[in-house]
Amino acid sequence: MEVARAIKAIARVPGVDVVIVGRGGGSIEDLWAFNEEIVARAIAGCPVPVISAVGHESDVTIADFVADRRAPTPSAAAELLAPDSSDLQRRVESLHRRLVMRIRDRLMRDRLRLEGISRRLRHPGERLRQQAQRLDDLDMRMRRAFERSLNTRRERLIRLETRLAAQHPGRQLAMLRQRLDSLAERLPRAIREGLKNRRLQLHSQMQTLHVVSPLATLGRGYSILLDERGNAIRNAAQTHTGQRLKAKLGEGELQVRVEDNHLTPVTLSLLD
Repeated sequence: MEVARAIKAIARVPGVDVVIVGRGGGSIEDLWAFNEEIVARAIAGCPVPVISAVGHESDVTIADFVADRRAPTPSAAAELLAPDSSDLQRRVESLHRRLVMRIRDRLMRDRLRLEGISRRLRHPGERLRQQAQRLDDLDMRMRRAFERSLNTRRERLIRLETRLAAQHPGRQLAMLRQRLDSLAERLPRAIREGLKNRRLQLHSQMQTLHVVSPLATLGRGYSILLDERGNAIRNAAQTHTGQRLKAKLGEGELQVRVEDNHLTPVTLSLLD
C-alpha cells in the first residue's frame, strides 16, 4: 500500500516526466508487494509513463506487465532515462545525413519533374493553331462522312425502287398470266406423252407377265398335276398308287389315276 501511495504522490508533483518503480534483488516475499492489485492499479492509473525495475533480470512481477516499460534492473532503468550522449550524437548525425539525402533526392525529383513540365508547356498561340488545324480536319472528315452516308442511302434507295418495280402487282400478274398460258399449252402434250409412256409400260409388263405365266407354259403342251387339296405335284414321292389327281391343261382339266409311281419294287409271280 505504501508503494501505491508513493506512486500517486510522485505523479502529482509538478514537472515529473517519468516514474521508476524499482527495488533491488531479494526473495519472492521481498518482491511480493509489486504483485499486489493496488500497486498494479496505481501504476496503470499513473498519468506519466512508468518504468518497472523490480529485482534482477530473472525476477518477474505483475508491475512489469502493467508498466509502460520494463527494465531488468534499477540501474538499467536509469540508463533508459539517461542514455549515453555519444550514442545520441551519433544517432542525430545519422538522422541528419538521412534527412539531407532525402531532401536532395526530393529536390532532384522535383527538378526533373519541373523540367518535364516545362518541356511540355507550349505557347497558347501554338496550342490554338493546333486546335484550329484539328477543327479543320474534323470538319473535313465530317463532310466526307456525310457525303459517303448520303451516297450510300441514295444507292440503297435506287436498289429498293428497282426491287419495288420488279415486284409491282401488274408485272407479277403479267408474268403469272404468261406462265399460265405456257402451262396450258404444255398440259395436253404432257398428258398425251404420259398416256403413251404408260401404255408402252403396260404392254411391256403384259409381255413379261405372259412369258412367266403358268398359262403360257400350259399352252405349250405341258400340264400341272394337283392333289385332292389342290397342291401341285412336283415329285413322284408325293403320290401313291391308286391316288386320283387332277391334270390341268392349257384348255380344260382331266381326272387321272396313279397306276404306278415307280417307287415300289414290282414283284412278279413265279407261276405266271
